[in-house]
Amino acid sequence: MHIVWDWNGTLLDDTEACIDALNEMLAKRGLEPITLDFYRRHFAFPVRSFYERIGVKLANEDWDRLAREYHDAYHARPARLARGTFAALERVKAMGEGQSILSALRQDMLTTDTAKFGVAGYMHRIWGSDNLDGGSKLESARRFCRALVSDGVAREDLSDIVMIGDAIHDWEVASALGVKCVLFSGGGHSRERLLPLAPVADTPEEAVGLACALFSSHSRSAK
Repeated sequence: MHIVWDWNGTLLDDTEACIDALNEMLAKRGLEPITLDFYRRHFAFPVRSFYERIGVKLANEDWDRLAREYHDAYHARPARLARGTFAALERVKAMGEGQSILSALRQDMLTTDTAKFGVAGYMHRIWGSDNLDGGSKLESARRFCRALVSDGVAREDLSDIVMIGDAIHDWEVASALGVKCVLFSGGGHSRERLLPLAPVADTPEEAVGLACALFSSHSRSAK
């Protein structure tokens, strides 16, 4: 089994930082702030549609400048690892299984952040994007999976990969790739939005347990 973690909203508990950064941007534009409940009920990828939903008129904005504005505001705010992250990572390590990170965050920022929070040493690969666009990570995920197969840590059919993320988009990517998925309720999407899609965990360690169950079930059915 190879566990593929999402970063923002999954291993990194940064939802409040995301909302605060967005509200700073909305205030500059004379727009109403959003609440945690609204964010978790409506946030989605690609993020352009979400910006429109909260009142930011993208026709009046330079998207690259807007993305930089958001990330500057976001990185000025505190974030922390999700409760139980190290217990989860240690559990995977103790089982002798592999783990990596797949994120839509730009690679340089992802590399810096995962090192800063002390999780980089647990990972086989830390795979980010080449932009701040906030779009789909499906094509990046395809390249990432090919790299895992080339590295010899994943099977050609990807049957030993389990993705763990906090967003509907993580499930969409997993479904498109044909890999197993566990969703995490402590991030940017409400539990109610995730429950119809895949097994839902409330902590990273619980997510590992569900991933093991999915993998074991698949292994038994394949025999």
